[in-house]
Amino acid sequence: MKKLLLCLFLWSVGMLSSAQQIPAVKLQDAAGKAVQTTSLIDHKTPFVVSIWMTTCKPCLKELDTLAEEILDWDAKFPLRIYAVSMDDSRSLQRAVALAQGREWDGITPLFDPNADLRRALNVSSVPQVFVYDKDGALFYTHIGYRPGDEQELLAQVRKCAAK
Repeated sequence: MKKLLLCLFLWSVGMLSSAQQIPAVKLQDAAGKAVQTTSLIDHKTPFVVSIWMTTCKPCLKELDTLAEEILDWDAKFPLRIYAVSMDDSRSLQRAVALAQGREWDGITPLFDPNADLRRALNVSSVPQVFVYDKDGALFYTHIGYRPGDEQELLAQVRKCAAK
């Protein structure tokens, strides 16, 4: 019995310590062109995936703040941010128009109208931010947004870039 418990414990520790890779799903860019999530990995810089919806005011506030902050961050280290809309196919055009109308310089908008990424990441509420390392392994995630959360995000990205 002790051996079985020890084996289960070691197995669970191994499962927890192995990094979750970004799921391989297809998204769309603003022009409707397919973008594979694995193409976001460049093996040079970490990247942020920010999950949002057009009806989520905290999501829009977070992305507006990140767009303002990214100019300062980029001077310190390279960073890529992808804003992935979870709006379904019925509201896709509204999401594209909203993303194009915002001043999100330095943020690449992507769209998940079939909810493939949402299901793969088990996103239950928005906004949700995922930080991936240069090789596409999950480093940090955070749900919700309050002013100042972007500083914690920056600290996590710095840790990720330094590893």
